[in-house]
Amino acid sequence: MLYIYIIKYQARIFKNYLMKIPVSPDPYTWKKEYELHNELYDKQARKFLDIINQMKKIIAGGVEDKDISAIFFQLTHYYEQFMIREEINMKERGYNKFESHKGSHKEFIDHIMAFREGYEKGDKDVYYEMFNYLENWFDEHMMVDDRKAVGYISGSKG
Repeated sequence: MLYIYIIKYQARIFKNYLMKIPVSPDPYTWKKEYELHNELYDKQARKFLDIINQMKKIIAGGVEDKDISAIFFQLTHYYEQFMIREEINMKERGYNKFESHKGSHKEFIDHIMAFREGYEKGDKDVYYEMFNYLENWFDEHMMVDDRKAVGYISGSKG
């Protein structure tokens, strides 16, 4: 029991630390280093960065319900339009990490649904938590995992 309490306490401290970091409204700009050299993946990365930029503006400028609702809609659309197409592409090409990649997509949509639930319950921390989650997703999933998948699919790596 104590172990679970400590983890929850550490998570709360980390969450509070993240809440104190101001979010700049200045948008991220597309960089050459973000390119995955695959039309589908680059298009989805650009769209995702646009969603993150919208979150930055919402948080920095004060949140309006209609704005955050639009983000949830766009993230659901992103999942349906890009992630599912990506999964089909991976499966057709025999990507060796298909199942784990697909599982990470399921976790993504589960997180978005949990954020939406928190939002609907009036949890104001959800904006920052979601922003941090989206930034991490871009950095860790799209720029690392998707890059590996593109390398495999194109035959240039492993």
